[in-house]
Amino acid sequence: MIVNEFFKKEYLIAGNTYDNFIFENCPKDFLPFAESMLKEHNDEVKSCVISLNRKKEELIEKTLNDCGEEFQKKILARDFITAVIVKELLKHKTINQNIKDYLNEQIDAFIRNDFKKVKEFHKQSYMPYDIKRIAKEIGKIELSFVLEDTQNTYLQQAINVFVSSREPYSVKIFTNNEILATYYDLNGNIIECPHDFMRRDVNKFIEESVIER
Repeated sequence: MIVNEFFKKEYLIAGNTYDNFIFENCPKDFLPFAESMLKEHNDEVKSCVISLNRKKEELIEKTLNDCGEEFQKKILARDFITAVIVKELLKHKTINQNIKDYLNEQIDAFIRNDFKKVKEFHKQSYMPYDIKRIAKEIGKIELSFVLEDTQNTYLQQAINVFVSSREPYSVKIFTNNEILATYYDLNGNIIECPHDFMRRDVNKFIEESVIER
């Protein structure tokens, strides 16, 4: 797989995009390559990369399915996505170990399907607006999501919140699916191109490598 140099420079290097972008129908073997490049940051822009595959998503679904009401699933999906974002962002900041432990335990509770713990953590869970506050403390950031075979609409809605809210940083979504699980956010807003994001076809910038015999 040979990725076009223009594409790598424009979309896979932190700080070179200012709008939101969604890259659908990515080749599956392109995703780990994109993730490794996106994780690199420089002194000016801190890159925050969240990866989610179907296996991990199914673990989170078990916890969400313990909810009695749809709005509860939305709230807890928001809690999980926000927690993993904050955890990644705080890697760029000196913080108290207690905060790190809190986030790790909250995320672990979702994965272990400890519904009781998840509800307890909700009381002091970070909110999407905290991302903007933390970003100001860190400096310029870029937020990317690498999604492999994901299907859950609640988790996708929680991710879409960061696209629809038009934050002062670039949000990018890479998925091997032809379309996202949903284009709605948690508030019922639909994200649309080109109002909320730009769409790019990754396959136009990839060539198959040829091995000479």
